[in-house]
Amino acid sequence: MKNKKIIVCVLVLTLAILMFGGCQKEQQSSETSKETQNEKPKVTLWATGSDNVRKLFEKAIDTYNSKPDAKSVVELQFIMSGTGEQSLSDRIAAAKLAGQTNTDFDLLAENGSSLSNYVDKAGKDLFVPIDFSKIPNFKYVKMKSAFYTEYVVPYRGTTVVMAYDSARLPNPPKTFDELTQWIKNNPGRFTYNSPGTGGAGAAFVNWALYKDLPPEAKVSTDEKWVDQWGPGWEWLKEIHPYLYKSGGKVVYPNKNQGALDLLINKEVDLIPAWADMVLDNLSKGILPDTVKIYQLDPPLSGTDVVFAIPSIGGNPEDTYDFINFMISPEGQKICLETIFAIPVIDISLIDSDVKQMVADLDPSKFNVISIGKLEDIRNQIWDKTIATLP
Repeated sequence: MKNKKIIVCVLVLTLAILMFGGCQKEQQSSETSKETQNEKPKVTLWATGSDNVRKLFEKAIDTYNSKPDAKSVVELQFIMSGTGEQSLSDRIAAAKLAGQTNTDFDLLAENGSSLSNYVDKAGKDLFVPIDFSKIPNFKYVKMKSAFYTEYVVPYRGTTVVMAYDSARLPNPPKTFDELTQWIKNNPGRFTYNSPGTGGAGAAFVNWALYKDLPPEAKVSTDEKWVDQWGPGWEWLKEIHPYLYKSGGKVVYPNKNQGALDLLINKEVDLIPAWADMVLDNLSKGILPDTVKIYQLDPPLSGTDVVFAIPSIGGNPEDTYDFINFMISPEGQKICLETIFAIPVIDISLIDSDVKQMVADLDPSKFNVISIGKLEDIRNQIWDKTIATLP
């Protein structure tokens, strides 16, 4: 009996030693991983947008940082659209104009059509020219940026579309005149979010203001075009009484999601919305499967979404590896499956079951409107002339 007890004790002791050794090795491995990360340069990525964009970058950054061969450690600073905080362009411009250097504005993710707003505020030397030879995966990029091509790398495409519930609206209006008539014939069933709180509403207002203006106006920050907005404002006033109401008064939803929520709750039938947000909500079952999307004629605005390297940030060399990852098939798959972003590389290179959901969204047909500092003037006029209407 004593021998059996001794054998049992020896086995238990041996097992304990093995388990302790395994835990110690695991702890040492974890500590080694942390030490390795601490040795890598830190890159701070700044981005702005809706919550789905934040989720995209959190997932992409976690994936990138976990790679043993990642050359940097990326951290995210995210500013939610419509929060009332100082805009990202204002923050970067303030740092630039104050003469700050070596800031943590290492890398910027922004709509390509919005970059002129940054340049207007901070000067033409705000961004560093990209050394494309340090981004091997750039050879796969098919999407061409519409602005500042020497200073940006597109990593996804996005566009505003019309979203509607086909169960209640089987034949949505396709043209400007058809939309006008439908809104009047169906009071309370259409809305758009206030332009200062989200890009979908801003795209709709721009659509009204620039519909009949020459192409050069759509990519100009010259204030002379403000005087040409009159017909657009008159049309927005014309449809105002027929828009969604709450408590007997026209109410414009806050943020892009605010308009989507009204569609989800069946309080409206038709809204302008970001394509990726609609598809994301559909995939999660938040929107009913009867919701569909389409482009008006002329289409609402879309753009490439890009990386740019501010000249006031750290060493630009440290940013290239993450940029290269984001335009790889793996990075593009994360963009596609997280927010249904339109890929910038050939979709056949991406191993994903959902890629057909964005196959019809052709970036070459996007209507690009980039007005920079005029966005602030547009929002101020809208607040005074549209939001105050009874």
